[in-house]
Amino acid sequence: MTTDSRRRRVRVTAIAGTALVGVGAAVAIGANPYPRSERPKDPDVRALETREAALAREARGVNALNAERWATYRTQLAQRTKQIAAVNSANARAMAAASPTTRYGGAPSGGSAPTSSSGQGGGYAAAPAATYVPAPPVTRSGSS
Repeated sequence: MTTDSRRRRVRVTAIAGTALVGVGAAVAIGANPYPRSERPKDPDVRALETREAALAREARGVNALNAERWATYRTQLAQRTKQIAAVNSANARAMAAASPTTRYGGAPSGGSAPTSSSGQGGGYAAAPAATYVPAPPVTRSGSS
């Protein structure tokens, strides 16, 4: 063999070896491109993480308390709504039993019946009379 062919074989082998090492390095880096550092965390970051965890625990407790209070409120509201409906229906029955001859607005359907002092029917109290009191005139100069 000549020295030229020997040199060529060495060059090809060197190029192939370099390519093989490069591909191997690329595969190794691609498998774990950002390795974790074992560096200790900053004390301020640790304090923030601890505070965040404490606030998360507190928020869970507050949310549970609010849910309990809302459940109690909804239960009491349902009971109160039933009580109001019962009172309204009792009042409606009493009104229907007390004046079966009246129409809408409290005016009797036949004959004249006593009404309240304001002349309105239905047995409701009269509304107080409204009065209008004009405001004093406003001038631009500020003096009257």
